[in-house]
Amino acid sequence: MAQEVFVIEFPLKVEKWQADILDKRYEHLRRIYNYAQGKLVRQYTYLTQMNEYRKYGFSKEHEKMLTKKGNDKALKAIKNIKEYFFGNHPFHISGICDKAGEPLDITFSSRGIPGFLEKIASCNIGADTTYIDLGINSLILGMLGNQLWAAWDRMINDPETRRVSFKKYGELNSFATRVKVTRGKKYSSGMNIHLDTMTLDIKINGKTGKNAKFISLPIVYNLKHAEYEMSALHGGMESIKVVKVLRRLVRGQYKYYLQLTIEGEKPQKGRQLGKGTVGIDIGPTTIAVAGENIVSIDKLAAECDSYQKEINKLARKIDRSRRANNPQNFNEDGTIKRGVRLVWKKRKDMKRYSELLNELAELKRRQAAVRKASHISRANALLKQGDTFIVEDNPYKGWAVKKKETKTDEKTGKYKSKKRYGKSIGDHAPAMFVTILENKVKSLGGNMKIVNTHNAASQFDFTDGSFTDHGYERVITLSNGDTHQRDLLAAFNLRHLKSGTEETKQYDMEAMRQHYDRFCELENEEMARYRLGIKKDDQSTIGARKLFAPRK
Repeated sequence: MAQEVFVIEFPLKVEKWQADILDKRYEHLRRIYNYAQGKLVRQYTYLTQMNEYRKYGFSKEHEKMLTKKGNDKALKAIKNIKEYFFGNHPFHISGICDKAGEPLDITFSSRGIPGFLEKIASCNIGADTTYIDLGINSLILGMLGNQLWAAWDRMINDPETRRVSFKKYGELNSFATRVKVTRGKKYSSGMNIHLDTMTLDIKINGKTGKNAKFISLPIVYNLKHAEYEMSALHGGMESIKVVKVLRRLVRGQYKYYLQLTIEGEKPQKGRQLGKGTVGIDIGPTTIAVAGENIVSIDKLAAECDSYQKEINKLARKIDRSRRANNPQNFNEDGTIKRGVRLVWKKRKDMKRYSELLNELAELKRRQAAVRKASHISRANALLKQGDTFIVEDNPYKGWAVKKKETKTDEKTGKYKSKKRYGKSIGDHAPAMFVTILENKVKSLGGNMKIVNTHNAASQFDFTDGSFTDHGYERVITLSNGDTHQRDLLAAFNLRHLKSGTEETKQYDMEAMRQHYDRFCELENEEMARYRLGIKKDDQSTIGARKLFAPRK
């Protein structure tokens, strides 16, 4: 049985001269990444234009259709053909040679791309110096290569991925290394952790032994959480799998952190799961829960709304500043000029514009931190409600995609908006909440079921066993005349989905009849809470303001 893997993070105490060394390393790695990316884009374009490849007639649209139909057999066959083609068509880059001095065979594979990066680092970058001489070793490059290969693996095999991206200046903010095993001992080549003194040593040159140079960074740990952090490290270096150093922009300045990936038993904080099954219906902004002792509906990460208003206000201010500094790049009607080469004023020459960008980055960082904290707090509260959680596998990405069809309003004749829930999903991150809850439930030995949306939980009426499409209705009337909030009813239905039949729309109707009275009682209490708390000018977080008819 595979052991549990978890991550623990510590701040690092970094002096100014040490920060300069780390920042240079991030920039060096970004250059290596972008150089390799440029060469790979060119070779990928060449390979996909070969007649040998084109004869298969691969297309993203066809693969998307197969994915939609669930034709895994055809998709697997396509993936195998692509692996064979790219694996058997190696290419060469001028100046990149193997140990024998021959041109290195490079392939689009999990070994070929990381190996390509290692060879780039050994090339001369001036003054008889290589990246390896600056302390960037093969283990660090191997982790960066895995990141690059992951991007190309998606590009080749994922129908939704259309392109790969390059790293802009300041965008690459981490480097990592695996802990290496040599002669039965574990050590991290290039980054050594001393748990007795709580320091991290990072090598800054390519030499070994007495000639090796290191910078020593104290690891800061919070006394409030010291017991948890120390218990996570009780296995010593034997339990550490990956060492990562990352930086974040906090209040306009970079802060540095040590992130350790640890294999072993995750320390617990005294939390325990309850008993019973809990159904959860998640929308773009809301979460509805139905269990034995809980029926609730709330807005996900509602605390982020105030941040979003400030972010929108600041974004408009940034746009005005950008236009004022570059008037030559805009037409009279405010649209950006097309068909001409645009020259933009550099950020360093626009002091106020640069300050606004830093303010925006700080607001987004704080919003992300509040969002994550809110999700963790909500997940911890739900753990007490049951030991089995059932959630629909909602297409969050699909919700965010704009509609392709252009429609007009019959009354006004104006074009209808193609926008869907992109901003809402970005602000409230429902997928992140599901991941957090799943990790917590599984670490405590519970069961998390993510079931197919084909079960149509919001359409099922257990009183007569029928399925009805309710469109955009937020209040649903059952065949017995009772009315319910749509999301709460969906959560109640999910709770009673028969085990082992999650794909066949089979619900335990006998159990639903037994639990129905209790559900109605808890739902009435929940709706009364909302009626008391909602203001007239407030946007309802449940999508329905009308009072629910009492049960007959």
